Amino acid sequence: MKSPKILLIGIGGVYNYGCEAIVRGTEIIVRSEYPDANIVYASHRVTDDCKMLEGSQVQVIERGRFKRYSLKNICRKLLTLAGIKWCPMVDSLGLVEGVDAVFSIGGDIYTLAPNGGYSMSFPKFGDAVRKRGIPYVLWGASVGPFTTNLKAEKAYTKHLKGLSLITAREAATVDYLRTLGISANVVSCADPAYVVAPEIKAAGIRQGSKFTIGINLSPLSVSYTDQAEDDVIHAQAKTIEGLIKIFDARIVLIPHVVTDFSESDDDLRYLCKIQKAVAFEYQGSLTLLASDLGFVGTKKELIKCDLVIAARMHCAINALAAQVPTILIAYSQKAVGMCQYVYGNGDWVLPLNMFTQEGVIEKKVRSIKDQEVKIRYYLSKRIPEIQQEAYRPLARLKKVLRCNIHQG
Repeated sequence: MKSPKILLIGIGGVYNYGCEAIVRGTEIIVRSEYPDANIVYASHRVTDDCKMLEGSQVQVIERGRFKRYSLKNICRKLLTLAGIKWCPMVDSLGLVEGVDAVFSIGGDIYTLAPNGGYSMSFPKFGDAVRKRGIPYVLWGASVGPFTTNLKAEKAYTKHLKGLSLITAREAATVDYLRTLGISANVVSCADPAYVVAPEIKAAGIRQGSKFTIGINLSPLSVSYTDQAEDDVIHAQAKTIEGLIKIFDARIVLIPHVVTDFSESDDDLRYLCKIQKAVAFEYQGSLTLLASDLGFVGTKKELIKCDLVIAARMHCAINALAAQVPTILIAYSQKAVGMCQYVYGNGDWVLPLNMFTQEGVIEKKVRSIKDQEVKIRYYLSKRIPEIQQEAYRPLARLKKVLRCNIHQG
C-alpha cells in the first residue's frame, strides 16, 4: 500500500497547546503504522503554526479565511437579520485534492456553544468531502451532548452517522453517540495528546520542597457564568489566596492557550489579571509562567508541581500524562468524562462554579494530598495503558484507508 496523504483540519490554531498536542500526537500515531505518510495540516496562521510545530514533519498549508465582505458572508448576515439561519460551507474543497483521508481534529468542535448555539458550516465541509469519495474521520474527539438543542442534535446525528470513522476520547462520548443510534463507526480511544513526549513524567513525591500547586484558569471562566469578568477574577484570586494560606503552598499559574490576537481566548492575559488581583501579602507565593512554552515546554513545568488544578482540558491531559495528580475544573460534561476515563471515578473533577465556593476546592486538595502516594502509584500504572489506547483506532483506520487508496 502506498503511503497515504492525510489532511488535518478543524482547529483554529496551535497557539492553543491542546491543539498543538493533537497535531503532534496524531502524527506520532499515524507514523507508527505509516512511517512515510504525508501529513498536512490546514492552518489559518501558517507562519505562527509552523513555529509552534517545530520538530514535527507535518506540512502546514494555508486553510484560507472566511472574508468579512465576501458575497457568502454578506448573504449570511442579511439572512440572519431576517431571522433565517444559514450556515454555508466555508472551507474550500481544493484542500482535499490528492488527499486519501481527511481528519477532523480538535477535541470539542462538535459541541454546543456556551449559549446553546451551533453551526453546521464545518460539518457541511465533511459531508462534501465524503461525496467526493474521500474518507472523513472525526479524530480523538468529544461529541455533544446536544440534548438542550434538539435541532442541533438532529442535524449532528445525521452528519455523524455518515462519517467513515469516529474515534472518541472518553466513554461519555461513546455512550452518548449510542443513544443517538451511532455505534458502528465509533472506536473508543485515548486523546492523541497522551502520546506526546511520554518520556517527560513526574519522578514521584518531591522531597523537601514547598507544596506546589499548578493552576490553569482561562477567560472561558467568564463565558460560562452570568457574572462580570472583574467579579469572577476577584473570586478566583480569593480562592488562590485561601490555598496559599491553608496549605502554605506555592502557586504557579499555568497558561495553556497563549495568543496576542484574541484576548477572550488568551490564558496568559487572564492569569496576569488574576495574579494582580491576589493580595500583596500572598504575592511572594505566586508565580506566573509568562513565556509561550508550547505543550512540551509546559509539560516540563507541570512535573515540578505536586498537584495541578486545570480548567483547560488539555492542560489536565498534559499533567495527567506526566503522572501528576490533577483536579479537573469542568466547564462541560467532557471534563467529567475525562476524569472518569483516567481515574475510574468522578472524585477529582469539580464544576467551574464550585471552584470559588468557600471550602470546596480546599477540601479536594486536602483529600488528594492525603492520598498522594496512592494516586501517583495509580497514575504510574494507568497512564501507560491510556497511551496504548491512543493507538487503538489504527486497525479501523487501516480498513478505511485500504478502501480508498490503491495497492502500490
